[in-house]
Amino acid sequence: MDFNIIKIGAFIALVIVYLTVRKLIKKFADFTEKIGNSSHNEERIETLQAKVNVLEEKINIKN
Repeated sequence: MDFNIIKIGAFIALVIVYLTVRKLIKKFADFTEKIGNSSHNEERIETLQAKVNVLEEKINIKN
């Protein structure tokens, strides 16, 4: 009887550890994704700003 209780307790502990580690890895992945997107978005904003400047110069030349 005690042996079965130990097996059940160990199984429950393993499930809890698995769920905890899975949750932590998901949070870490979300965090790193946000970091990656922010640097990518900054590059994109700089590119778009440069294009806007060029178009503004073209409009000013025509006027």
